[in-house]
Amino acid sequence: MDSVTAQEMQRFSHYTIDEIGVHPLVLMERAAMSVIDVLGAGAFDLSNVLVIAGLGNNGGDGIAVARMLSQKGVNVDLLLLGDEHRAAPNTAKQLEIARNYGITPHNRVRDFRHYTVIVDALFGAGLSKHVPIKLGDMIKRVNSANIPVVSVDIPSGLHATTGSILGSAIRATATVTFAYPKKGLLQNEGLKRSGNIYVKDIGIYSPDELSNFKKESSTQ
Repeated sequence: MDSVTAQEMQRFSHYTIDEIGVHPLVLMERAAMSVIDVLGAGAFDLSNVLVIAGLGNNGGDGIAVARMLSQKGVNVDLLLLGDEHRAAPNTAKQLEIARNYGITPHNRVRDFRHYTVIVDALFGAGLSKHVPIKLGDMIKRVNSANIPVVSVDIPSGLHATTGSILGSAIRATATVTFAYPKKGLLQNEGLKRSGNIYVKDIGIYSPDELSNFKKESSTQ
């Protein structure tokens, strides 16, 4: 499977949403279920889970993960970082759904070592600027806690194309990435920060791949 740049992945996502018509919330649900599959496969202790979510679409994936874990009876806390009034529209919707299921987000955690696994959904593949200092300090605290971290799509703070660190970056035990592996996971610091990489099909395809699907369907 070919790896892609952040720009290519953004283009494929827009094509899937705008041209094909798949709703972003559907993609978020599929992404979250993919993360749940990896978390529940037996390699992680789910007795006390923390999900760290940002305000972008990656955070929306994480909020959905927290909700799904809670529905399965897992003890899970949701740490939402930033002013939720500035959340991306679909992330705000995921937060509304989570609250309807009785999940109340926290805005701070004193000791990350209290948890058995952390789900990192702070920044996604679209990050291109350095991580703000306060969030960078928090990332360092997560890393120093020395417990397993599962990153959603890409370790937060890692450049999805170059694999360079944008100030600070999560050191993941595993990364669940969607549709295609990102080039940054496979080079430079990405090789050290990504852990085991799981590539999950959530319904985002390149235009060329979709054309191949159509050709195959027409010959059946």
